[in-house]
Amino acid sequence: MKKLPIGIQNFAKLRNEDCVYVDKTALIYSLITKGSYYFLARPRRFGKSLLVSTLQEIFSGNKELFEGLAISALPYDWQEHPVITISFTDIPHDSPAELLSGIKKYLQTVAHDNNILLDNSLLPGQMLQEVVKRLSTYNKVVLLIDEYDYPIIKYIHEPVVAHQMREALKSFYLVIKGLDPYLKFVFLTGVSRFSKTSIFSGLNNLNDITIHVDYDTLLGYTQAEIATYFLPYLNVLGEEQKISLEELNIKIKTWYNGYRFSPRNNAILLYNPFSILLLFNQRQFFNHWFETGTPTFLINLLKVNDYPIQNLDGIKATAGELGQFEVENIDLKTLMLQAGYLTIKDYNENTGNFILGYPNREIMEALSRLIAQSMTNVAPAYFRDVVYELPQIFEHCDLERLYDVLRQLFAMVPYTIHIGEEKYYQTIFYLIFKMLGADIVVEYPTNIGRIDCVFQTRTACFVIEFKVNKSADDAMAQIENKKYYEQYALQNKKIILVGIDFDTKIKNVSEIKYEVHS
Repeated sequence: MKKLPIGIQNFAKLRNEDCVYVDKTALIYSLITKGSYYFLARPRRFGKSLLVSTLQEIFSGNKELFEGLAISALPYDWQEHPVITISFTDIPHDSPAELLSGIKKYLQTVAHDNNILLDNSLLPGQMLQEVVKRLSTYNKVVLLIDEYDYPIIKYIHEPVVAHQMREALKSFYLVIKGLDPYLKFVFLTGVSRFSKTSIFSGLNNLNDITIHVDYDTLLGYTQAEIATYFLPYLNVLGEEQKISLEELNIKIKTWYNGYRFSPRNNAILLYNPFSILLLFNQRQFFNHWFETGTPTFLINLLKVNDYPIQNLDGIKATAGELGQFEVENIDLKTLMLQAGYLTIKDYNENTGNFILGYPNREIMEALSRLIAQSMTNVAPAYFRDVVYELPQIFEHCDLERLYDVLRQLFAMVPYTIHIGEEKYYQTIFYLIFKMLGADIVVEYPTNIGRIDCVFQTRTACFVIEFKVNKSADDAMAQIENKKYYEQYALQNKKIILVGIDFDTKIKNVSEIKYEVHS
């Protein structure tokens, strides 16, 4: 079997070491022959750096690296161009001054490698101008900038510093448009799009292909690509899991598929490459991508917004909201979309609204666990026990145990964390079930009200109402009076009504009642 390219972002190394390469070169050929200035945003670890490295090798004329790939059979001229590749993950950026100094040092290295003498008193943008103009005497220059926004994103939780980083980059990016006569091709990647960054205000000829229908599969793996390039690994994993290839594909799809980068409603859904590579390497269904690092600022932002995790699944957004956000005023859904925690689920051509949601089980489960821990401060090992036990209680309709399990859980929540609101308890309940990918909805609207929670198993439908400082009888009465159960009557399942009351004095469940609806 070919090697898995885990951690390899260099195209030449990947090819020379006989690693699996999912051939995207037909799309890349279309990209480089149809335009000259592009911007592409994708979440972290989605293959942006490998794409930049691939472009570098193409424009360097290294045709031998592409033998057997789609582009080798296409009418490309393989001209050699000077290529400047800048990755902002590799440039020091502990302060704006260090960032600018790091850019200058990098450009000095590029100049030295090409026998160009630069005046170190020049500003970074002026240095870029000088290097490009000098290199263009050989042939038009290709400029590739990877993770253009990294110094800003890293400090997004510190708006003042993030703003300084943005301002420090302005003059550097501003010079690119003026270099047009000397440039063959410009390509920039990042996670987010900041509207006030000069890279966009100055480069009005920049083609943003982030949700372009022609390039939505440029990064990420499709179902067909996994079947084509990873079949030996699929067979090994299927044997270990003791399931058929069809069952295995369904399981992989549930865990890792679901990313969409196009408004068209027949768009192909994608897998995060990193999750798939780690799955085949470790042969375990796990939160591979999520575990590589969830920014603390994201949890803090969710906390400031009262943990609206259930409200984000199905939330609407305009194209403008998807495309950019301001350092000074971060929109939660935009940040979560651009960071990869939400994705496009649907698009309404009449209204122009996008519907966003969680892409797959990996994201939903991991995010739920992280938020639940933040909301309760309960030890992860104990929380895992509860996560396993609660669904078992409902699966077997053993609601006598529900009171004791919930009491034990909330008894472990520190006094300072408890919030005396119904939504707090409802959210924790929701998170526990979402960690297992369970079929649960909260705040479900009916014609005369909203059902607090509906949880369904294979044989039963539980209609649950929460109360705070009232009684379980009050909860049951509300279900009965508003007939929340009516819309589930034709499902051929047992309907069980559950009323749960929380007491803010004891910081715990005070009473639970339930009955089978006849």
